[in-house]
Amino acid sequence: MIDTSNVHGRTIIAPLPSALSPSLPPNRVLSVTVADDEEVEWIWTSTSDGTSYVSGYRILKRPSHD
Repeated sequence: MIDTSNVHGRTIIAPLPSALSPSLPPNRVLSVTVADDEEVEWIWTSTSDGTSYVSGYRILKRPSHD
């Protein structure tokens, strides 16, 4: 178990699939928790029936504004 008592940040919900489809995997990405200085880039996959869903993500550091 991970101790999250000192974690600061926010949870970002993944965009919904383009359509509901029985071919969507049950383990697809639903949300990501990032630090205050991070953002998410979503990775999309398309199924053979044309449905697109978020299958992964990259966490990027926000540019600093010094």
